[in-house]
Amino acid sequence: MSDVPDPAPTPDDLRARSRERWERQAEIWERRRDWFQAAVAPVSHAMIEALNPQPGHVVLEAAAGLGDTGLLAAELVHPGGKVIISDGAEGMVEAAKRHAAERGIVNVEVTPMELEWLDMSAASVDGILVRFGYMLVPDPETALRDARRVLRPGGRIALAVWDRVEDNPWLGLGTGVLADRGLTERFSPENVEPGPFSLASADQVVELLGSTGFVLPEVARVDVAFRSPSAQDARRNFLEFSDRATTALKDVEPELRDEIHAEIESAFAAHPDPEGPEGAIALPGAVLVAAADA
Repeated sequence: MSDVPDPAPTPDDLRARSRERWERQAEIWERRRDWFQAAVAPVSHAMIEALNPQPGHVVLEAAAGLGDTGLLAAELVHPGGKVIISDGAEGMVEAAKRHAAERGIVNVEVTPMELEWLDMSAASVDGILVRFGYMLVPDPETALRDARRVLRPGGRIALAVWDRVEDNPWLGLGTGVLADRGLTERFSPENVEPGPFSLASADQVVELLGSTGFVLPEVARVDVAFRSPSAQDARRNFLEFSDRATTALKDVEPELRDEIHAEIESAFAAHPDPEGPEGAIALPGAVLVAAADA
C-alpha cells in the first residue's frame, strides 16, 4: 500500500461533485420545499428588502434552487419587469419551472446557468439575488466579479450565507454526532473546500464584496428556526436534507444506525419549540444577509 495521500480535489472535481449532488437532491428539495421554506422565508424577505426591486427592473436569481426568493421579486418588478431564475443543476431548473407555473407567475424566465460564469451580457440586470450559493462554489471571488459585470450601473446585489456552525444547530448538531463516531468530518473554518460555513463571517463577506468591485456593503444577521413535530421527525428532516450525513450512514450496520439515530434525536430534543405542542422541536439557525451596490 502506498503512503502517498490522495491528491486534493481540483476546483473542477469540486464542481463535478456539487453538480452530481444537486441533481441527486433536486427531487428531495422539491418534495420538501414547504418545510425548508417555512424556516428560511425570513431570509428571502430580508434579501428582497435589501435589494429593493422596482417595477420595470430585471432581476436575476442565481443558484436559485426552486426560485423562492426570485418569485417574491417577480411580484415587485411587475409591470414591465421580469425575474430570471437560474441554477446549475438541470433537476433544480425543472423543479423551479414547475414551482413558478404552480404559482401562476408569468414574468419569470427559468434557465440553466452556473453561478461562477453567468451566461449574460454585461450591464444587463438591475439586481441579483443569491441565497445560499456563494459559500458552495470553489471560487466565490470569480462568481462575484461576474455578478458585478452583469449588473447595470446603480444595480444592487443581495446574498445570503450561513453564519457560524455553532449558531446553526439545525445542521451542526447532527453532523457533530456523526463526527464523534468518526463517520464524517466536523464543519471547520479551516476547511478550505466550499461548504455551508465557508463564508460564515460578516467581515469575510464584506471583504469579498469590496474586493470584487461592490461598494457600500451592509450585512445583517437573520435568525431562523427549523420546526418539526417531534425529535424523530427533526432527525428525519436533517438526514433527508444533509447529503453529508446520508453518505456517512450509508454503510453503517442497522443496529449502530439505530443507536446513532437515537443520539441525534436526543441532541435535537434539547431544543423544544416554544410555539409548538409538547414534543415539538425548533432547531435554531442563523444567516448573514448582505447587500451592496454595483
